Amino acid sequence: MGSLAILNAELGELASHLAAKLVATLTTPSATLSIASLLTAFAIAAAWVTRGRRRRWRVLRRALFPRRWLIGPSARADWVFAAFNILLIGIFFGGAVVSALAITDASAGLLTARFGSIAGPLVGWPATALTTLLFYLAFEAGYWLDHYIKHKVPLLWHFHRVHHLAETLGPATFHRLHPVDSLIFYNIVALFMGLTGGLCAWLFPSTGATTLWGDNALIALAAFLIIPLQHSQIWIPATGWLGRLILSPAHHQLHHSDDPCHHDTNFGNSLALFDWAAGTLCVPGKQRPALTFGAGPYPVNPHSLWGAWGQPFVEAWRSIAPQRAKPRAYGVGSD
Repeated sequence: MGSLAILNAELGELASHLAAKLVATLTTPSATLSIASLLTAFAIAAAWVTRGRRRRWRVLRRALFPRRWLIGPSARADWVFAAFNILLIGIFFGGAVVSALAITDASAGLLTARFGSIAGPLVGWPATALTTLLFYLAFEAGYWLDHYIKHKVPLLWHFHRVHHLAETLGPATFHRLHPVDSLIFYNIVALFMGLTGGLCAWLFPSTGATTLWGDNALIALAAFLIIPLQHSQIWIPATGWLGRLILSPAHHQLHHSDDPCHHDTNFGNSLALFDWAAGTLCVPGKQRPALTFGAGPYPVNPHSLWGAWGQPFVEAWRSIAPQRAKPRAYGVGSD
């Protein structure tokens, strides 16, 4: 086969891969940019904005689709990140992610070698329910730890800071992640999920978790109902005891706030329990405070390709080369 034919075959394979990823993104309900999740988020936001009063469509449109939040400089950068992180990151960096399945097999083998095979203490639906819950808690714990250390470790903060450089929040802000940030996240979560999988495989060898749309049912439901609204301008708060259980969209808006009183709070994904236990929970009030988003002054345009992908490496190098470091206007762990 000639080089041209090989190139055409590789390009065709790449095109097929990208098309499959795009279709999955649009059709899998738990995908944050799926048609179903976006329509559901719109319906929830519209119902919330119009609750108890009548609003004309024009007013509702302005509330839900502010132009700057959808196509402004920050939003445009979000969409570029979304395209890369959804379609391409696996091609370039997939081999750098540890296998949760390999960790599951290894940890289950170690438990069996140390304690022997056991008849699970639970069978049937109780075992399935507990397995589903344990995987959900493992994902949330991994998410919280990953997020926490990225705000506390200077080297990691500079890559995670890219996410906080968003000055507006919109549907694609969830994917505004530097590749280094994403790789660390995937590996930490894979470790937590793999170890939990090993424990469950040892305790309940013939039981699996309940799935929905190909994922753990609880993780999928959170991704479908809560996550698409977390990066939005709509203030939907969970207050009181509920605000200590789940992280509402208002919780995450506080996390993105550049107000010092909101810094280093609400690190979780959809569950507030780990923030509550660690003292990093900030429960929102019913009324939205005046909030501005961002991560302070930045040496270059934060929405440019260099500012988004290149400058974090410069800032990270400065953080480990004290003789070259400059005082930060916006401290580690500031948001």
